[in-house]
Amino acid sequence: MQLDEVLMGVVAELDEGVFAHCKRVQALALLLGETIGLTSLELNQLGLGAFLHDIGKRYIPADVLNKEAPLTPEEWELVQTHPKLGFELAETLGLGDSVKRIILEHHLWADGRGGYPRETGYTTPSFLSQITTVADVVDAMTSHRPCRQALDLATCLDYLTENAETKFNASVVAVFQSLVSQGLFGSEWPSSLQADNPSIPLGLAVGRR
Repeated sequence: MQLDEVLMGVVAELDEGVFAHCKRVQALALLLGETIGLTSLELNQLGLGAFLHDIGKRYIPADVLNKEAPLTPEEWELVQTHPKLGFELAETLGLGDSVKRIILEHHLWADGRGGYPRETGYTTPSFLSQITTVADVVDAMTSHRPCRQALDLATCLDYLTENAETKFNASVVAVFQSLVSQGLFGSEWPSSLQADNPSIPLGLAVGRR
């Protein structure tokens, strides 16, 4: 079986909402990466890692992922295991280090001083991980979640700006701000940014099967 088929089998097992989130994060991460000027190899690594960043959530019970009430401390601790679980799964699939680091590090702060998991073996997350983190937070904040309604893009931008240099890479935040100022997303956000971009690598921009 080809690797693409194995990967699609893995992501097909994700919760429907998580799957859709992964597609949008992949699309936004690639847009940021292309604007920054990443190489084609880096874009392939970024696209795959961003698409798979939440694969560890296949091990988290759906009633926890879709809970409408606030999570208990025990449930939150369980959710925080998904980067490490995803990393371990990626290792069994033989994925490259750049992709595995995105999966492991996408909840780490850019300055390495916060976030989770802390025991990664690296001082700070990779640049590709930091791009994915911004894309992940943007989509998470501006999408409806079981426990809250979607926040507007202005609120999201304020949060990114306030936490640039600590939680987020300041240069990546600046690129996103520039794209927003160009009116790229408009009133259709986030539905205007679907993962049907022909530049998405490895044939992974396909519908849920």
